[in-house]
Amino acid sequence: MNIISVIVTTYNWPSALKLCLESLYAQRDKNFEIIIADDGSNPANLSLNKAYCANSPVPLQYAYHEDSGFRAGTIRNKAVAMSKGDYLLFIDGDCVLLPDFIAT
Repeated sequence: MNIISVIVTTYNWPSALKLCLESLYAQRDKNFEIIIADDGSNPANLSLNKAYCANSPVPLQYAYHEDSGFRAGTIRNKAVAMSKGDYLLFIDGDCVLLPDFIAT
C-alpha cells in the first residue's frame, strides 16, 4: 500500500493551521503522514502550532527554520527530505480539506 505525505506550509497563522489540521485529522483514509513546513513562525505562534500537532491520529513531523524572509521553498524542501511517502501532497496551512481528500 502506498503512503501519502501531506506537506503543510505555514507561517504565523496558528488559527488557520488548527483548522487545516482538524480537517486532516478527520480524514476517512488514515494512510498518510503530515509534515508541517514552518517558514519561521515567531515563538508564540510556534508554540501554538506545536500544541495543535500533539493530538494527531496519524504520524506527524515538524520542520522549522528561523525567519529570514520568505523562504517557503526551502522549508518545503526540508519537509520533503523528512517525508516517507510514495506520493507528496502540498497544501497551505489555510486550506480546509473535505473528509475524502486523502482517499480521493
